[in-house]
Amino acid sequence: METADDRVLLTGVSGFLARHIAVRLLEAGWHVRGSVRSPGMAETVRATLRDRGLPVDRLEFCHADLGEDAGWDAAAANCGYVIHTATAFPLRQPRDRFALVPIARGGTLRVVEAAKRAGVARMVLTSSVAAIGYGHGSARAELTEADWSNVDSPSISPYAVSKTLAEKAAWEAVAGSDLQLTAINPAVIFGPLLDPRIGTSARIIRMMLFGHVPAVPNIAFGIVDARDVAAAHVAALTAPDVAGRRFILNAGTRSMAEIAHGLRRAFPNRSSRLPRWTLPDWTVRAAALVVPSARHLLPELGRGATTRASRHVEILNLELRSPEEAAEATAADLLRLGLV
Repeated sequence: METADDRVLLTGVSGFLARHIAVRLLEAGWHVRGSVRSPGMAETVRATLRDRGLPVDRLEFCHADLGEDAGWDAAAANCGYVIHTATAFPLRQPRDRFALVPIARGGTLRVVEAAKRAGVARMVLTSSVAAIGYGHGSARAELTEADWSNVDSPSISPYAVSKTLAEKAAWEAVAGSDLQLTAINPAVIFGPLLDPRIGTSARIIRMMLFGHVPAVPNIAFGIVDARDVAAAHVAALTAPDVAGRRFILNAGTRSMAEIAHGLRRAFPNRSSRLPRWTLPDWTVRAAALVVPSARHLLPELGRGATTRASRHVEILNLELRSPEEAAEATAADLLRLGLV
């Protein structure tokens, strides 16, 4: 018989990572209540999971929007656990670095407060390394879970500001309450596509495979596979000694040139289309003077500070796939689905 102890509210279930989490939850025997902003997304998600042979009789949906109070109490009712993945990740960053904060921070607080009122035991928050590794300049060689991005830095992106302030708000909101909180802070997420809908990360691989960019900027970032991030979220629901902790998930840092090189090896028939050169930094800086979307690349030029995964293998019992495997899985599905 279904009880609150085996029901999980999964916010933003239509998102790329959330769909992977839903797969993992259903495979593990959980009952899943997924929140969607529009009712039409529910059937799309249901079809995606049904096509994978998953037991969608243990899947239900609710309507709730991060920007509105209505719906969140009903969403959290009779749920023993919450995984909060819903967030705003625009393809183009706004000029105002605080522009995304109201929806990210406000939405997170709506979910936290609804979970507290519903008597939820534990909430797992999808944060990001963006809440840790940005705005520090080049002074720090390596950052850990104890670090926070500097939201006052003029070089930080609006997305990183929103993720930082949303996670901080969650920790403040659960202080002194019975709701346990665990934060998962993944690097850039690649991995298999579950359907033709692609997110921002997959667009990086798609751009390379299309052959539209013979050269890439001198940018490097951490990478982790969506399957491993999903496994971390599900493990964190019940694992001991995770409440009150943050977990960086980063399988390794790769430059865009290194990603392209790995894809050439894995997909030799696409080799001629993949980038072969790295742009000099001065050309990116010059482009940023006339192309607004290029301005957000400037703080990322060079490697800068990095983050490394720690404690996740011991506590969450994970073995992370390599960055190359994650990127190749994305590319393989882009090709299989005819998206390039």
